[in-house]
Amino acid sequence: MNRVGQGVSVLRPASEAAARRRRPARRWLVPWLFALPALSIHVLVVAGPSLATFALSLFNWNGLTVGSFVGLDNFVYVFTKDSTFPVALANNLKWTLIALTVPVLLGLIVAVLVRSIRSGGVQVAYRTIFFVPSTIAGVVVARIWQWIYHPFYGINELLMTGPLSFLALGWLTDPNIVLYSVALADNWRVWGFLMVVFLAALHQIDPALYEAAQVEGANRWQIFRYITVPSLRPTIVFVILNGIIGSFLVIELIYLMTLGGPGNASQVLSMWIYQQAVFNFQPDYASAIAVVTTLMLSVVIAGFVILRKRGWEV
Repeated sequence: MNRVGQGVSVLRPASEAAARRRRPARRWLVPWLFALPALSIHVLVVAGPSLATFALSLFNWNGLTVGSFVGLDNFVYVFTKDSTFPVALANNLKWTLIALTVPVLLGLIVAVLVRSIRSGGVQVAYRTIFFVPSTIAGVVVARIWQWIYHPFYGINELLMTGPLSFLALGWLTDPNIVLYSVALADNWRVWGFLMVVFLAALHQIDPALYEAAQVEGANRWQIFRYITVPSLRPTIVFVILNGIIGSFLVIELIYLMTLGGPGNASQVLSMWIYQQAVFNFQPDYASAIAVVTTLMLSVVIAGFVILRKRGWEV
């Protein structure tokens, strides 16, 4: 009995040691097995096409014949010979500036006003009314605003019969205002969604903060500046980051309303990439522009990551 007992006591620690050696491998493998389906889709849909785009940017290929390796020639052409690229980049920066001011401020202000409504039914009604435009398909939004901007039966017809006739402009034909006209249509669709985002964040603020501020005698502006805005900082940063990325990916309304015209006045990077790949049969050069755009956005994202590491609640 003693020998059997001693044998069991000798084997048990050995088996436990082997089990402990297997546990780290199992702990490492199980999470990867759970993430494998999503990882596979990401590789097929995102990583694979991204690497293919970068590889294609290094070739001279029109999509029909056999391509030849040209290295960085496409990138050199982007920055030295393409006269449309700086115009499209400047228009994207203008679009970004508009997207980060008009819809964000309008969404924030309206969210604060709607949040102050005590009646739940009225508040839901306002939220629904303001949010509806963001659910409309882009092609429908483009058609609606093309009707509004139409020179013969649109808003100009109303303006020319009144004292505001000086505002009857060529909304989609004047190179000086066409970009802002399309941006207005996009802001009309977007700001209601931002209002709902800000409203959801406002509901997460502790009401005790507002009560304490009112007890101390703070007015509405002081409450908004020192309580509401700091509490919304993570949401504001999130909206800004998404606004920057979305501004450089905008193409839908530009394509449907102006095709980048007139004379590249509303040309943006995404539209220029599409035209190079589809209209000019230059997918290699379009890939180079796409890589440059991706690198610029990567710098923006890296800046937000640095801010988060420094303590910003991003």
